[in-house]
Amino acid sequence: MRQTQITALVSLPILLGVSWAVSAQDFSDGPTIRMLEDRLEQDDVAFNATVDRTPDDDLLEVGRLVAMGGAENGGSGMACITCHGVDGHGDGSGAFPRLDGQPGWYLDKQLVDYTSGARPNQVMSAIAERLTEYEMEAVSAYYGAMPTGTIPKHGDVEGTRLQWGGQLAAVGSAEKGIPACVNCHGPSGTGLAPSVPYLAGQYASYMALQLELWKEGVRDNDAMNVMSSIARKMDESDMDAVAEYYARVTRDGAAIDPDMAVTE
Repeated sequence: MRQTQITALVSLPILLGVSWAVSAQDFSDGPTIRMLEDRLEQDDVAFNATVDRTPDDDLLEVGRLVAMGGAENGGSGMACITCHGVDGHGDGSGAFPRLDGQPGWYLDKQLVDYTSGARPNQVMSAIAERLTEYEMEAVSAYYGAMPTGTIPKHGDVEGTRLQWGGQLAAVGSAEKGIPACVNCHGPSGTGLAPSVPYLAGQYASYMALQLELWKEGVRDNDAMNVMSSIARKMDESDMDAVAEYYARVTRDGAAIDPDMAVTE
């Protein structure tokens, strides 16, 4: 069990060196508002980024400001880019997932759930509680409008484990009563806006940890307890396998990344 990791991440103390991390960021690496405005001309991007209204340049500007630590009650300790990066790519530690291109409505709901305690996390709850509803919507739309690129993967994985993960993703396990991930997350793991996040290309450590949190009842913000009920049927090897599989799926067709080494 990942009990030690769960305890550490859910009750994670306020990060040290936050001010230094923000100052060390190269803001020019992030998407420009003009780039995001151009992307929003595509109907699917606009739908993906929408929380309560179709995003416009004013909403995106506020979202970018919040991400950089400029919320009304913000500051360097509130900067999303500190942990999630200016491009929304996170860092793969298990605590800081990718946000780039996740559905805006889904991201907004997570912020609301952090404030209610349905998704407890000492750092994120403290941040979300200081955001206004408009700021939550703006920063969610900002990340939802971002393009999702392919990021480097790290570490090898046994071929049999990857195959089992692919089977769980595609058809589930009748023996264990585990439904296929594609039923909700789409045939390519690319998510289904507005409420279902993408899994393809997300960090394996983060996905495995969330499954464990659902199984342990620490995270309790899934619709109709779907994820909780699924996770309780999975053991740690199941969680790791499906997480490693989706981490290696590209966002442009769900093919296994050919550059990722797999050991037998």
